[in-house]
Amino acid sequence: MPAMMRHFCYTLYALAALLFTASCSDSSSEENNWFESPSATVDGTTVTFACATHFAESVLNNTKAGFACLPLSSDDSPELLVTTTVTVEGSTLRGTMSGLLPQTVYLYYAFVESNDSRIQSAMATFTTGAGAMPDPDPDPNPDPNPNPDPSALADHTRWAELPAIDASSDDLHYAAHFCAGLPGGRNYSVCYDAGHRSGLWVAFPIHACYKGDQSRTDAWAYDPEIAQSVQPNLVDGSYQPQIGYSRGHLLASGDRTSSYAANAQTFYVTNMAPQWQNSFNDGVWSMLETDCWNDKNVCADTLYVVSGVWFGNESTTVQDRSGRRCVVPTNFYRVLLRSKAGNTGRPVWELSADELQCVGFWFDNRAYSNGKPSQQMTSVAEIEAKTGLTFFANVPQAPKAEYSASAWSFR
Repeated sequence: MPAMMRHFCYTLYALAALLFTASCSDSSSEENNWFESPSATVDGTTVTFACATHFAESVLNNTKAGFACLPLSSDDSPELLVTTTVTVEGSTLRGTMSGLLPQTVYLYYAFVESNDSRIQSAMATFTTGAGAMPDPDPDPNPDPNPNPDPSALADHTRWAELPAIDASSDDLHYAAHFCAGLPGGRNYSVCYDAGHRSGLWVAFPIHACYKGDQSRTDAWAYDPEIAQSVQPNLVDGSYQPQIGYSRGHLLASGDRTSSYAANAQTFYVTNMAPQWQNSFNDGVWSMLETDCWNDKNVCADTLYVVSGVWFGNESTTVQDRSGRRCVVPTNFYRVLLRSKAGNTGRPVWELSADELQCVGFWFDNRAYSNGKPSQQMTSVAEIEAKTGLTFFANVPQAPKAEYSASAWSFR
C-alpha cells in the first residue's frame, strides 16, 4: 500500500474511533438495527442529512435526536459538530449543518438518545464543496460602508427596534429570525459576536400578539442562520466550569409564548451570554423582563426593545461544552422605545420626538441583593455613550437623551 494511502487510512480509522468514542460511552451494541444507512446532500459548505429509522414517529418526536459529524483533517483535536435541530417525517430524521470547512471529508452519523444512552447509525462520509467564490466582476466603485449581511437586516428599514449595523468587524454576525403566525413573520434580530463567543445584542418588538400559553420549550439549538463553527457549544449544557454563570437569554423565553416555534427560537445559542445567575438572571433582570409587559409599558402601538451586553474588559472567561473560551460580559442592558399615547395607530417613525418616549437600563454582571430595575434606569443616550452603539437607527428623531421614570412602570 502506498505510504500516502496508508497514512490516510490510519487517519480515517483513528478519527472514526474518536467520533464513536465522543458520541456516547453507553451506545447500544444493537444500534444499527434501528437505522438504515444515513445520507448526506452537499451544497458548498452546507450539508442536508437524512436517515430512515425503525423508531415510531411518536418516539422520535419525544426524544433528543440529531446528526453528528467530524472533519477528517490534520487537526490533532478536530471538533465534533452536533445538530439536534431536526425534522421528523414519519420515521425519517432530517437535519442541516452550514458553515462547514470547504473541500473537507467528514465522517457523520445519526443518533437518538434515550434513558441517558445514545443509539447511533452506521457512520458514513461526505465531502464539502468549495466555499463562497469571489465576485468575478467586482464593482469598480464599491460601497465604502458595506453591510456584512445585507440579506439579513439591511433591507428592514421599517423595523424600529434595529440598532445601526457595524460593518467594520469580521467578528460580528447578523441574522433575522422569522416564524409563521407572527406579524410579518418577524420574531427577532440578533448580532452575534464570534470573537467573544456571545450574543452582543438582540432587537425585537413586544406586543400582545407575541403572548400565549406556550410553556418554556428548552429547545436548545445552534442558530441555523449563522455558521455553527463560530457558535458556542451550549446545546447540551451551560458554561463550564460552573462558577455561577448561566446561559442568559437576551430575548427571554417568556417574551415569546404565542407558539412552540416562536419560543424555540429563543433557545438559539446566539441569543445567549454568560450571565450571573443568583440575584441577577433570576432576580432583577427577570423583574425587568416581566415588567416590560406591564400595561403602562407594553402598548397597542408596540414596544420596541434591544437587549444586549457590553465587554468593558476580557478578564473573566468561561468555557463552552467543547472547552472553547467564552468571554463574560461586564454589563447587561436593555433599551426601550414606544409612542407616548400607546394607541396612535401610526408607525413610530412617523411620530415626532414629542410623541415618543425612551428609557434604558444598565447593569453590572453581578448579584443584586434586593435590587429593583428602576434603580438602574438611565437614558438611551447614556448607554450609547458607554457602548458606542446607535439604537433605534430607523427612528432618528427618538428622544434618546431624556427619560421620565413616571412615564414607565417598573419596580
